[in-house]
Amino acid sequence: MAQEGAFAFEIRGGGVLPIGSFRSGKGEWAGMTRAGSSFGMGFTFPVPGPLGAFLGFGQRRFDCRGSVCADGAEWISTGFDVALRLVVGDRRIRPWLKGGFHSHRLEVSLRGPGGEPDETRSEGGSGFEIGGGLLVAIAERMSLSPGIHYGSGEVPFLGRSALRLEYLVADLGLVLGF
Repeated sequence: MAQEGAFAFEIRGGGVLPIGSFRSGKGEWAGMTRAGSSFGMGFTFPVPGPLGAFLGFGQRRFDCRGSVCADGAEWISTGFDVALRLVVGDRRIRPWLKGGFHSHRLEVSLRGPGGEPDETRSEGGSGFEIGGGLLVAIAERMSLSPGIHYGSGEVPFLGRSALRLEYLVADLGLVLGF
């Protein structure tokens, strides 16, 4: 019963910060990445015990800097989440922890041979996200939820080396129980 209700809907928005440059074993992806924005949403379903099963969607946008990227390009990672969420306590302010699988489909506009944009998309990819924060009740079955998450993933590209990404997300969510 520490969740918002039997079911909960959550929408989150905030910022994302890459940890170092995205990288591959061959150094092919040498462009610098910078902070960007993050958006996510999902549902929490009841499971036995104090846990909730979370199914959601997320998008992370990283500013792409350096000679590898077209002007104004962003790395856009879009994926789905399957996770478990633990909420502790039954007070107005409750800590939460969440961890699980996060898929990645990465898109970017690279600088082509003549300087023209070359739209590049990954074949898919997998990784994980773990995080924590607080649920702060603002009404019956409604909470604000500040949080921080760490994510990591391996993203393969056709004809190019795979890309390793690591990032931190700081965001604020609105959680509605029903």
